[in-house]
Amino acid sequence: MNKDTLVFSIALNGYQWRYKKHLKSHQDYAQRYNYHYQAVTRPFVCALGIECCWLKLTLMQSALQAGYKFVLFVDADAYVQESCPPIDEVLVQEKCLYMAKGYSNRFNSGVLLVRNCYDSRQWINKVINSRAKPVADENNVGWGENSHIIELSEGCHFIKELSIQWNNTYQPTLKDFIRHQNSGPLRVNYWDNLFHKVIFYVSQRLVQLTPHTAPTKHAPPTDKQLNRETARMLQLYPAFYKRSNTTQAHKLVIDLNSTNRKT
Repeated sequence: MNKDTLVFSIALNGYQWRYKKHLKSHQDYAQRYNYHYQAVTRPFVCALGIECCWLKLTLMQSALQAGYKFVLFVDADAYVQESCPPIDEVLVQEKCLYMAKGYSNRFNSGVLLVRNCYDSRQWINKVINSRAKPVADENNVGWGENSHIIELSEGCHFIKELSIQWNNTYQPTLKDFIRHQNSGPLRVNYWDNLFHKVIFYVSQRLVQLTPHTAPTKHAPPTDKQLNRETARMLQLYPAFYKRSNTTQAHKLVIDLNSTNRKT
């Protein structure tokens, strides 16, 4: 697979500074297996605030449309160990979405592996287009795309649950492949927690400067906002719409009906 595989991360609003070593581990992992790697670190501040996490789906969607066969997203606060194997060790026939469950026993989207096929592209579009819809209480994590990913993963025959070694959010003694220091048991450092509180506060203030239709504390971005920020990222990082070994390029459209034909 190699250059048919894209590994990417998004680190904005100060995360690119705090998790510099983590991003380097992502890059080293991609280089070990000759995958293409892209860290999204500009602009330093994103107008979407903490809801910039939705960009992982729009950029992943764009990369699949550009022809990558596999796309692996890794959160900025997840460290990839040197022992992490290539992704082909987890691939299963007829499965095209791969995620591990976090400490709450629900899918955690901090590590998301996708194989390019009709089902995966359709599913990503469905998640994006559901962002303003409410989710069941048992699936709600409070903000971002993870709640909708949890809800829309129920009953999906093409999803493969990964071992927690691939996204360890709660076992400090585990010999893991990817250690994810999100808001769970592995993030116990006082200064880290303070940093995230500050980032959340500042990000929320940024979002409040733009209009929202949903009266929720962490309102998802509108179509206009998400398309605008995605377009900015595509201008800065053409790897998401034009692979390095092809001249293929495309225009990203967030529309469920625009999904590619079945393959």
